[in-house]
Amino acid sequence: MANRLQQALDLCNKNEFEKALPLLEEALKDNPQDSEAWRVLAQIHWNHMHDPDKAYDELIEALRCEPKNIWALVLMGNLLTKEKNDVEHAKQYYEKVLEYYPDSVIAINNIGATFMERKDYEGALVYLEKAMAIDDSYANSYYGLGLCYYKLGRIEEAFDICFKGALKSSDRPENPAVREELVKLYITVAKEYADKTNYINVWKGIKDELEAVDHVNIRIVEDTTLNVHAKMEYAPLHAAKEHVIRYNPEKDFVEHLFIHEMMHLKMNQQATKSNRAKAVISSEQTRVAFRKRYLAFMKKKHSHIPAQELDKVIAGLADGLGLQLMNCPLDLLVEHMIYTGYPIVRPIQMLSLFHMEQDNINAVRQSAANGFFPKEIVYANKVMNIVTSLHFKDMYGINLIGQYRPTKQELDHAKDLYEEFKAYLDTYKAGDEYEMLEYFVQSFNMEDLVEIIDESQVTAGMKADLSMKSDLKDLRGGALSEEDVDAANAHFALNHQDGANPTETMMMSMYMLSAMEYFDKLNPRDVHRIAIEIAMVGVTGIDPKKKYSIKSIPEKEFGGYEFLAYYYVSWARAIPEKLEHLGLPFSKAYESAMQLYKTKYGK
Repeated sequence: MANRLQQALDLCNKNEFEKALPLLEEALKDNPQDSEAWRVLAQIHWNHMHDPDKAYDELIEALRCEPKNIWALVLMGNLLTKEKNDVEHAKQYYEKVLEYYPDSVIAINNIGATFMERKDYEGALVYLEKAMAIDDSYANSYYGLGLCYYKLGRIEEAFDICFKGALKSSDRPENPAVREELVKLYITVAKEYADKTNYINVWKGIKDELEAVDHVNIRIVEDTTLNVHAKMEYAPLHAAKEHVIRYNPEKDFVEHLFIHEMMHLKMNQQATKSNRAKAVISSEQTRVAFRKRYLAFMKKKHSHIPAQELDKVIAGLADGLGLQLMNCPLDLLVEHMIYTGYPIVRPIQMLSLFHMEQDNINAVRQSAANGFFPKEIVYANKVMNIVTSLHFKDMYGINLIGQYRPTKQELDHAKDLYEEFKAYLDTYKAGDEYEMLEYFVQSFNMEDLVEIIDESQVTAGMKADLSMKSDLKDLRGGALSEEDVDAANAHFALNHQDGANPTETMMMSMYMLSAMEYFDKLNPRDVHRIAIEIAMVGVTGIDPKKKYSIKSIPEKEFGGYEFLAYYYVSWARAIPEKLEHLGLPFSKAYESAMQLYKTKYGK
């Protein structure tokens, strides 16, 4: 008999209910007092044969044989609720479950789910909260509670329970898909919570807090040209009177981006105050090292790209790697500061990071598949993204690490870096982030590709630049701005297309060669002074047909084209990072001049 019941249960597990029925009927002929056989028979007739009346009679028999049959009690309560709409009598059976089996989380949760199906969310909460109190690792209870709170409009409680469920719950064999449903609900609730939260007041409060630290204003600037979501310009490192946070308004979750950049500012302020501040820079030395490592690969892999364009690709790749090597460890600390210091930001932080994770996963897969970039760089990029994903999992309980398809080596490397980050959290003091950064860089054997220097070295150079500009104020009655330079040369650029006139290009290249030879005799500070002075003259525009002179080269009077050549070359040497702001259409002439210069002097 027991053997026939087990055979019937095995057939039910295979959805072969019609084959199970005769076995159950035979078992009951042998033993009409078998409560469990009656219960299974009732479940088949109700759920699979759609005969609730027959199922009701069979459940009466099951409970007559064994009044404490837990699943018969639950099933009877469910049947009365769903088929008979008799909630009052159903509750009597549910109360018996609580009385006889106060620790049966699955049964109690099942009762709560029945109330949810009826959209009686208040009634469901009674049972789901009891189930949660028994076992706070049961994902079904978290999902049920989260959905009830959400349907009742209790959004903050819904987010909190989904947040805890993602972190604490474990998968169970009886419902393996519930965790995926919990995450979907989590994201839906987070969106509604974020939409109803006034984050403007949050970030304005942080802004006021940080401005009080060093009494420096923070300016927020929209910038649709940004490739990244946002970036912060720390005043001491930009010789500026204000800190600037630039953001791309076309990106999602800008409120989180503001706060993220403000945490970077907060770290900078703390490091400066403790005299432990550093800066990560791209120097001629790091660019040469990058080119030395990867030029052969890039030439072979991208032989169809012209040399000039390939140089731009390599330069962009170098900058991108440097940024990621810097941002990965620092961003871990920044997001930790947001997570622990500003809990109200968590809904939008979770959504923003989840969105970034999707982008990162796609980018990593594409870079691994297309083979366009050196394996070392693809590896470093992938490992650092996995580190970020490990942190996201720890904060919000959503595990996306497997979607990166990491090898054992990649995952082990990422875990080592993440453990290093967590170790720093235990003893963190301002400026430690740069030690952690060095650890990350060294782990990839890329020390020569990133230069980390003391902040004082940068600010000293900035002060020298400012002093030089101050010395030249009397030339135009004020300091030179990038806007001045752009405006002064816009009209000229419109009427002189780069390289369009071969005669003009050749003439300019000869003037530029002469300028290079002249500047070879000067020290860099003097070249910088000349660059600034010429730019001051250029504020009102430079006419190729006129004559010009400057105090720094008193012995010489320049024709317009020659003056433009000295203008371009002085900035190319002294202030190359700002060269594009001049708007001078002479890059082709400069390339020709450089070829002549190298041929003549072997430099």
